[in-house]
Amino acid sequence: MSSQNGNERYVVRPWWKGRSLPWAALAVVSIILTVIALERTAFLNYAPEPAYIDRLRTGRLFMLAGSATSLAAAVWSQVRGNPLWVTICVAAPAALVGLATMIMTPPSLTPQIAGLFAIPAALVGLVGGLRPRSVYRRRS
Repeated sequence: MSSQNGNERYVVRPWWKGRSLPWAALAVVSIILTVIALERTAFLNYAPEPAYIDRLRTGRLFMLAGSATSLAAAVWSQVRGNPLWVTICVAAPAALVGLATMIMTPPSLTPQIAGLFAIPAALVGLVGGLRPRSVYRRRS
């Protein structure tokens, strides 16, 4: 007597489409790198000291890494078949904060202001990407 059913079907998907945990880890890493970059580039008074310039350079490198991981998470989100709003929300730190950090001159709080909108949007996209697929389907 066998415990296996002969009528069972197995659906084999590529590893990158069905896995939520590695995608979520990539999205969390992008959020953490962006927050670290915002902390490193924040200032209350500008002083052209070598320590401040080194801190600013480190913050910009963190922002570059955060933007790259955010874009990678957004591309992976689209490949996974997430809704478009999840992909846009996950890409928000790269689009808003990364762009503001790379364009603005050092004595500017524009990246921190953009971070007020981009970080919560990325968290919403992360939660939306982890929800089951049946939530997005319309019920007839």
